[in-house]
Amino acid sequence: MSGLDQIIIDLALVLITAGVTTIVFKKIKQPVVLGYIVVGFLVSSNFKWFPAVHDFEHIHIWAEIGIVFLMFALGLEFSLQKLTKLGSSVIVTTLTAVSAMIVVGFAAGELMGWSNMDSIFLGGMICVSSTMIILKAFEEYGLKTEKFASHVLGILIFEDLVAIFIMIILSTLAVSREVSGFDLLFQISILLLYLVLWIALGIYLIPTILKRVRSFMNDETLLIASIGLCLGMVVLANFIGFSSALGAFIAGSILAGTTMAESIETMVKPIKDLFGAVFFVSVGMMVVPDMVIEYIVPILILTATVIIGQMLFSLAGTLLSGHSLHTAVRTGFSLVQIGEFSFIIASLGSSLKVTSDFLYPIAVCVSVFTTFLTPVMIKNAEPVYSLLCKILPDKTVNFLDRYTSEKRSDSDKDEDWTAYITKYLIRTVICTAALFAVYILASKLAVPLIHEYILQNTWAMVLEFVFIVSLMAPFISMMCSGRKKFLFAKLWLKSPTNRLPLLALNGIRVALAIFFIMLTFNKIYTIPVWLLLLLAVILIIIIERTDFTKSAVITIETRFMANYNENTLENAAEREGAAAYGGIDEELVVAQFDVSKITKNNDAREFYAKKVFGIFIIKIIRGGETIYLPRTSDKVRTGDTVFILGNKPQIESYISMLEKYGEIANAPTAPIRLKEFLSAPENIGRDDRFVCCVIKVTRKSPLNRKTIKNSKFRKAYDGYIIGIRRGRFSITDIKKDMIIYEDDFLWILGMQGMAPKLAADGLLAV
Repeated sequence: MSGLDQIIIDLALVLITAGVTTIVFKKIKQPVVLGYIVVGFLVSSNFKWFPAVHDFEHIHIWAEIGIVFLMFALGLEFSLQKLTKLGSSVIVTTLTAVSAMIVVGFAAGELMGWSNMDSIFLGGMICVSSTMIILKAFEEYGLKTEKFASHVLGILIFEDLVAIFIMIILSTLAVSREVSGFDLLFQISILLLYLVLWIALGIYLIPTILKRVRSFMNDETLLIASIGLCLGMVVLANFIGFSSALGAFIAGSILAGTTMAESIETMVKPIKDLFGAVFFVSVGMMVVPDMVIEYIVPILILTATVIIGQMLFSLAGTLLSGHSLHTAVRTGFSLVQIGEFSFIIASLGSSLKVTSDFLYPIAVCVSVFTTFLTPVMIKNAEPVYSLLCKILPDKTVNFLDRYTSEKRSDSDKDEDWTAYITKYLIRTVICTAALFAVYILASKLAVPLIHEYILQNTWAMVLEFVFIVSLMAPFISMMCSGRKKFLFAKLWLKSPTNRLPLLALNGIRVALAIFFIMLTFNKIYTIPVWLLLLLAVILIIIIERTDFTKSAVITIETRFMANYNENTLENAAEREGAAAYGGIDEELVVAQFDVSKITKNNDAREFYAKKVFGIFIIKIIRGGETIYLPRTSDKVRTGDTVFILGNKPQIESYISMLEKYGEIANAPTAPIRLKEFLSAPENIGRDDRFVCCVIKVTRKSPLNRKTIKNSKFRKAYDGYIIGIRRGRFSITDIKKDMIIYEDDFLWILGMQGMAPKLAADGLLAV
């Protein structure tokens, strides 16, 4: 019999058995995936009472192709649009559960006496739930339209993305056979570059090509082209050093952003189902009864670990994200299984020959047990929630009612959350990439020079650490504190349910900053982890309180934004004929309100106004007295009419805070542009009227290269620097640590007597 005939016989045996078995499993309302695993066991050499597959190597090759198409299909369902719509609650829940389960899995493996590599892969295997099984269960029980179900589905999408990163990290660890900081950072840096390529292709190249050739394409050519792209990305991923699964996933994600994604997904589905079935059958063929019996105790321990761990950590993460206890319980009870990615990760360890033979069968058995228990857990979520409501202390219930909400998913979709999450993700990704780059470049280029040409003793290590951390300092500061604090404050005040996710999101960024400092410390000195952590926290506090770092951060951000928006601003200026220094008086607005009562001390109010919201209190009317440009000693009192200056988002956030504490008597007047405020009749022809001046900073100016705080402008000229025009870029969110540069145009707000002082010092041409 020829080799081809044997392949056909083996494939016929697998598919016929799979067809019959899946019908039976559908009849008994069990997931089809379990049926495929059972088929794999039946047709393997481990089951003596059924015809067995003769050539397992060929089935294994088909299974590898199955992984490619499974990941390709998963990528077709995943797009950047879905990622941007996930919301903070999904991110917080997923990161909480996944990180906790990785630690729990590693600890469980270590306690059972397994090797470090087995324990690490175990953590990766049990941290991700099964998308296929949960979707199937939700469909069968009619839960897909429930609010908690949308939260669970969002978690599954984000878990799949996290699992891709886990596979990259595990591949790196497997190749190096040890936790190598540089190799790990280098591989993740390459991944970030790969993702940039993915975004560029997805947004610009592929959709453009498909649109141009659309009239020449039918279903056949579209299918061939899409599969060709999938396999081409697999080859590219292997060439770079990544897994085939990652290449297939990225190919699907590229096509997911095109108008033809739905058609491609429909055509690829039968191919995915065919090869996917073979993959899951091959998983079942790995089950060895003798090995299962031998490792039944670890299997039961890990089954309990997965169910209890996923349930508790998903529940805790959902609560931490601001969802109600009801949603948290139903979410936790849904995510109590492992599935597709667990097999793929186990297969990765097996193919790289870094994990023990028993790990794959154990993963399969744990998946089977947890899958069978999933429907039971979902059905019992409501009774458990009712029981918790009865046994929890009243204080706990009241606390949860206050800081969580059933409508948490809706709050994720409001404009403020969208703006905050967008800025959060951009800042976090950019800062993380910058810290990676600093660490890698400094470690590989600058540090060897220090040792070779400057010092070759203990002081060299000190200099090395100081050098790397000095370069990291601006990005650490940028990571730990965003300039848009008013947006954070607005969300904080909007609803108590926003506070836990806000703290959690900022905690993640601080943890990343701590990680990089610890990594740098550990490269130079070998000290206990707790001391590393303590030193990293202390160093971050010092960095955050250093004026030099704050100035560097603001300079980097403003220059980046100016360069980033240069072409757009140039084109807008050409269309509108705007002057190089014009427009800030139209961007800033003035609002006024009456103070009904004082609930916070004035020093705190002044702090929040300037430090958090970035606005200026420019005038206070108190009876027949008017206080212009009030100083710190001028306290706001009940009955005062207060005028504030800032951009619209800043004004809205500050007003929200005052309304939250009931300090505003009536609805504040609609903000008007500063230009209109200055030209109002009550401000014309008065000796004490406001004036707005524009001064250009020259090389010899006393303001050049000074921070706004060190310029002492307020004290010297009794005015505020309210805006800076740097080229075509306007800066209206003024901070005291901002550095003034040559050729900046400063917008100054002050009283009538300010202009002569500026002219006398040569700052204002008359």
